Amino acid sequence: MIELIVVMAVFLFVIGAAVGIFISIVQNQKKVLAEQEFLNQISYVEEYMSKALRMANVAIYDNCIPSGYIYLLTHYNLASGLFRGIKFINQSDNNACQEFFLAGAGTAADPYILKELNSTNGSDAVAITPPNLQFDPMNPIRFSINGSDGSAVNCGNLDQCGASDMDTVQPKVTILMNVKIAGDCPTCNRTIQTTVSQRNLNVNNGQR
Repeated sequence: MIELIVVMAVFLFVIGAAVGIFISIVQNQKKVLAEQEFLNQISYVEEYMSKALRMANVAIYDNCIPSGYIYLLTHYNLASGLFRGIKFINQSDNNACQEFFLAGAGTAADPYILKELNSTNGSDAVAITPPNLQFDPMNPIRFSINGSDGSAVNCGNLDQCGASDMDTVQPKVTILMNVKIAGDCPTCNRTIQTTVSQRNLNVNNGQR
């Protein structure tokens, strides 16, 4: 009887250890898959926006952004003091007026979603981030130009804050996003940052 009890105890211990290892492997696999999904999603968004922003053209007319501008920061958020959108003319898309901006209220009922508005596709903005890619409610995204912090400190006019052909430096746009995959721990935000330079050389000739 004692030998039987000892055998059963050893057997249960081995089974318990095996089950524990299996559960740990499954949990780690889920974490790896979620991380891979996150990387795929954020890489697509970064590449898509970067490709479009590189092809920005100087505005000749005021029908999209002010004449002479290359990039125009939009969707100023009064609470954070930061711009959450950028507008430009995409020369690789028949000089379409294109805008990337953060939409939504950052709540469970109305989550933040990064959207694109393109004049060639009508007036309806299209989401370029999936619902399970969650933005940090406090500091979701910011667009900045030429190394600024993305605020309106150096802008005399919020409606004309951006980069123009009168600037003495080649315009560069920095996009900073704080995001996470649904199901992550509350403090598991990832900070993603990328900087894009206009493809065409911006030569300041002293006139618009």
